[in-house]
Amino acid sequence: MDTSYEIQPDEIEILIVEDSPTQAERLRRLIQSMRYGARVAGNGQLALDAIRTRKPHLVLSDIVMPEMDGYTLCRAIKADPELHDIPVILVTSLMDPKDIIRGIECGADNFIRKPYAEDYLLNRIGHMLMNQKLRKNQNMEIGIALYLGDQKHFINAERQQILDLLISTYEQAVQVNSELQVRERQVIELNMRLAHHAGELETINREIALKNLELAEASRMKSAFIANMSHELRTPLNAIIGFTGALLMKLPGPLTVEQDKQLNTIRTSARHLLSLINDILDVAKIEAGKVTLELETVQCQQLVNDVVDTLRPLALQKGLQLEVELVDEAIVLETDRRALTQILLNLANNAIKFTESGKVRLTLTKRPGEGRGIVEFAVADSGAGIREEDQAKLFQAFSQLDSTSTRHAEGAGLGLYLCQNLANLIGGSLFFKSDFGQGSTFTLALPHKV
Repeated sequence: MDTSYEIQPDEIEILIVEDSPTQAERLRRLIQSMRYGARVAGNGQLALDAIRTRKPHLVLSDIVMPEMDGYTLCRAIKADPELHDIPVILVTSLMDPKDIIRGIECGADNFIRKPYAEDYLLNRIGHMLMNQKLRKNQNMEIGIALYLGDQKHFINAERQQILDLLISTYEQAVQVNSELQVRERQVIELNMRLAHHAGELETINREIALKNLELAEASRMKSAFIANMSHELRTPLNAIIGFTGALLMKLPGPLTVEQDKQLNTIRTSARHLLSLINDILDVAKIEAGKVTLELETVQCQQLVNDVVDTLRPLALQKGLQLEVELVDEAIVLETDRRALTQILLNLANNAIKFTESGKVRLTLTKRPGEGRGIVEFAVADSGAGIREEDQAKLFQAFSQLDSTSTRHAEGAGLGLYLCQNLANLIGGSLFFKSDFGQGSTFTLALPHKV
C-alpha cells in the first residue's frame, strides 16, 4: 500500500472559526483528540488575521457570525493567492439550496450539516486533508453561469472542488434520507403498536361495559333481595317484640322472676336484630342512591333533648352520667329530621356502648364559618378511646375495632359508616378526635344560614 499520502496528525493545524465559546471548545477538544493542532477564532475577521499570521492546513468555519460571516471569510481566503489552497469546510444547516450555491460561489471545499455526528466530522476533515495532499499540483479552473430562482450565479472554481462539494452534499442527502427512513420505520412501528393498543382498549371497554351491566343487574337483585328479606324478617321480629312486651306487661297473667328475665333477654335480642336489619337496609338504600330527604324545620335543642331522653335508661343501666350542654340561642335548621336523629342516636349509643365508667356528654354549639354559621353536635365519652393505627378504618363498612376493651360490644360495624353517609346526604361533615385510654369526641358539623 502506498503510504506517501498518509497524514501525520502532529504536523497538522486546524483553525476553528466559531462565535459560540461552548461550540468552539467542543470542536477544539474533538480535533485535539485526533492529535491535530487547533486554534480558535471568534469571527471571520479574527480568523482572517490569524490565517495571515500563521497559515493553517484547514479552516473549519461556522457561517452565521458577527463582523464577518463564513461565506465572506471563505471568499477572502480563496481570493488571496497565498491562501487560496487552504481547504475550507463550512458548517451549515443546508436548509436552502441557495446555501450550496453560495458555498460554491465563495469557493468552499466542503459542507458539514448541523447537527453533525462527531465521527462524520472527523472523517470529512481527514478526507479533505488527504485530497489536499493528492491535488497539490492540480490547478485547473472552470467558469459556470447558472440561474437559481430569479438570481444569476457565476461560479469560478476548480473542477475537483465543485465535485467535492457535490459529493459531500450528496452524502449529506443520503445521510438525511437514511435518518428519515429510520424515523419512518419508527413511526410505522409506533402506529402498529398504537393500533394494537387501540384494539386492546376497545376490547377492554366492551368488557367494562358488560361488567357494568352485570353490576347494575347484581345491584338491582341485591336491592330487591334486601327489600324482600327486610320485610320478611322485620314482620316476625316486630311480632316477637310485641308479644314479649305484652307478656312482660303481665297481661296474660303473672310471671316468675326467671320468666321475666328470659322474656327481657328475648326482647333485647329481637330489638338488636331489628336494629341491624334496619342499618343494612339503610346502607343499601344510600349506596343505591334511593334515599329521599324530607326537609323540615328542626329545633335543634329539642332534638338533642329527645335523643338524650331516649338513651338515658341505657346510660343508667350501665351506671353512666349522661350530660347535656346546649347553647342558649335557639338554633333552627332546615334538614331531614330522621337522618339527623339517626346520626345522633348512633353516635350517642356508641359512646354509651364503649364506655364502662364515667360519663357521656352531648353538646350543641354554634360558631362562625365562611359566609354562614356552623352548627356542631358533639358526643364526647370517657371510654377506651381508639388507637391511632385503627382510626383510619373507623368509617369503613363492617369495620369493628379488635381491642380487649371494646371487642365485647355487639354490632355489625355499620353504625359509623351509616352516620358518615347520612351526614354527607344532609350537607354536613362528621369528624372525630380520640386519645387511646382517655375517650373520644365525635362531631357533626352542619351549615346554618344566618
